[in-house]
Amino acid sequence: FFAPLISFWLTQLPTAAMLPFMMTELCIYGLSAGILRKAKMPSIFKILVSQLSGRVIRALAILIGFYAFSSPIPIAAIWNSIGKGIIGLTLQWVLLPLIVYRIEGLSKNEL
Repeated sequence: FFAPLISFWLTQLPTAAMLPFMMTELCIYGLSAGILRKAKMPSIFKILVSQLSGRVIRALAILIGFYAFSSPIPIAAIWNSIGKGIIGLTLQWVLLPLIVYRIEGLSKNEL
């Protein structure tokens, strides 16, 4: 939740207009990942569910925020934000299961 705020203070990125939406998205990522932590499912599914929930909540927050202030945002802007993030999402699909596998392997060796 605080990472985008700290980034904004240091670099002015994300922009002030998008800051609350990004903070909301990251909060949902963490919340859903925490809830799914002990779920009996492959790591990739946990990642996908967390990513999807974060993106859906961000899209809803953008729509609510902009329409509440009578400044409609085109749906294309939401798709554009998803498109720009696809590289990061793809890297997470590859790297996070490997990291989890390695950490779980190290944890089992310590016991």
